[in-house]
Amino acid sequence: MDGECFSTSTHPSILTITEIHTLADLLPDAPKEILVKEKGFVASELVQLLKMAGFSVKHIWGGTAGMWKREPLRMDEMELMVVSTKIQDCF
Repeated sequence: MDGECFSTSTHPSILTITEIHTLADLLPDAPKEILVKEKGFVASELVQLLKMAGFSVKHIWGGTAGMWKREPLRMDEMELMVVSTKIQDCF
C-alpha cells in the first residue's frame, strides 16, 4: 500500500507499533493529504490499559477477523480479542 510505513521504538517496558497511511488508502474518494495513524498494542499493554480504565480482563484469545476462536493467543497473531468486564469508574 502506498504511504504505508511501520515504526517500532522501544523505551523501558514500552513497545510502540504504529502504522501510517493516507485516508485515501481506506476510502477511495478521501483527500490524499489526510494521514491515518493506527496504534497497535501487545497483549500486556492492552491488559494494563484496560485495568487503568477500570476493567477486569477475563480472557484474551487469538484469531483473525471472521475466524475468531476461543484459543490461546499465539506469538504470530496480528489480531486479538479481549473479553473484559467494567468493574469500576476511574474518572
